[in-house]
Amino acid sequence: MQRKWKIGLASLFTGYYAISHYAFKRMTRGKRKTPEMLLAPYTDEDRTFYHDVPFEHVSIQSRDDYRLYGRIYRNEGSTKWIVFVHGYTASHSFMAPHLAMFHRLGYNLLAVDLRSHGESEGIYASYGFHEKVDMIDWVDWLKKEETVDQVGLHGVSMGAATVLQTTPLTNVDFVIAECPFDDMKQLMRYQLKELHHIPAELILPGIDYFLWSRAGFTMRQVQPKKAVTETTTPILFVHGSKDDFVPTWMSVEMNALNRKNDLVLIDGAEHTDCMIKDALAYEEAVTRFLHRHGLDRQSNLEVHVTP
Repeated sequence: MQRKWKIGLASLFTGYYAISHYAFKRMTRGKRKTPEMLLAPYTDEDRTFYHDVPFEHVSIQSRDDYRLYGRIYRNEGSTKWIVFVHGYTASHSFMAPHLAMFHRLGYNLLAVDLRSHGESEGIYASYGFHEKVDMIDWVDWLKKEETVDQVGLHGVSMGAATVLQTTPLTNVDFVIAECPFDDMKQLMRYQLKELHHIPAELILPGIDYFLWSRAGFTMRQVQPKKAVTETTTPILFVHGSKDDFVPTWMSVEMNALNRKNDLVLIDGAEHTDCMIKDALAYEEAVTRFLHRHGLDRQSNLEVHVTP
């Protein structure tokens, strides 16, 4: 009987270890999408901008010695910049329609590949914990190398969570966060329970163990909502009304934390497809936000604000 108990406990432990490790790998080392896959849903105009408008390759070295890649699109005569940050398993090419939009609005563009994504080096995604330090270094590099009178951050999904966590730690003029989560543990609890029907409280400690031992952080250290309370930088939240992967209410609640913030819900949009669903509503929301905070001035292009 004692032997059976030992075998049973060993099997239970092995199964728990295997499930936790599998979830950890899916969260931090998921299969990366190619540029062709990322660009496929977009318009010919957005794909043409990404491929045909002249750009420059740039890179920096992270503090833990990873080479990080970026791509610059210039807007002649402008000293306004925006830094773009993609989501999990994507790369800078995912941001093609956002790049085209802000180029029309008179900005110079820096689109980066997060660590362990695209052409950047690295092993694990950390949902903003390590990436926020990389973004501080990108902003510092930009201000050192270029003439910068205004700089904003624009992130989607994990990229949005990253820029929110970056904002209290550096000096930027505005942030646009598209479909961000508010707290990593809360997000994982929601996804495990609601999307995968797995008892979250049982599996979360195992996942957290691997995050800590392999990737150097825990879920409690990734709290974009807390970062929002620590900054007065204006933030525009953009979220799809039908997003059930990162629920819409997360942006609604974070938006309410500061009167400087704005929120636009894109009707019918699911996770990360706000630009595909209604690019016009997206651009109108951005121009209103920039105008409200006086950020549409000194542009080499005229910004049209919809009343």
